[in-house]
Amino acid sequence: MLRTVAKRNSTAEEISLLNALARLSARERQQIIDDFVEWAFTGTDPGAPGAGIAQAMRQMPAELPDDPTLEQVDAWVELAELVQDHSFQQRVRQMAVEGAKGTPGQGGQGEQGEQGEQGEPAVSPQLVTEHAGQALAEGIAPDSAAAKPILDQIVPPETSVADRRKLIEQLETFTDARIERYWQLMGIINGRPPFPPAVPQFDWMIRALRAHG
Repeated sequence: MLRTVAKRNSTAEEISLLNALARLSARERQQIIDDFVEWAFTGTDPGAPGAGIAQAMRQMPAELPDDPTLEQVDAWVELAELVQDHSFQQRVRQMAVEGAKGTPGQGGQGEQGEQGEQGEPAVSPQLVTEHAGQALAEGIAPDSAAAKPILDQIVPPETSVADRRKLIEQLETFTDARIERYWQLMGIINGRPPFPPAVPQFDWMIRALRAHG
């Protein structure tokens, strides 16, 4: 924790928080995550088609190993701060409520489901990753003329304006860099290999849909 304070050049407020976290037992540290998950998902149906994010957050432990690395300590501190942030809590709650309605999308890594239960427009995460990712790599602006044929490979050109609007709403609900960061931090704590970020590709697609809708 002292190394973390030095690395972050912490303020007095942050040092106080770190001191409190350092005194917590493993069970108390996990309880911070459990309380967040319970608050965010209480009253929602864990078996709903769009509730995958809830299931994953309930199942993934956030317990530091007995001899954690500095990176794992930093990740746990950042995670504890994140799940106690009110705006983050509200964002996850919004995803949980929408997911329980059957809206596609898991949100954890910016991923979207294939088809909603009530016939909502859907998008393939593989297509977004492939085509929007390539557009980003090539520096193609989402509002440029060159973006239109790329967007058409993800969303069929004949898709109606109404369905495009619904798709934008879904993407904006389930795409959030902070949610993706949550999973990245969980991965560090649990010693899993990092995954490439998906949110930039979905952000590109949202902007492209708005520009060419």
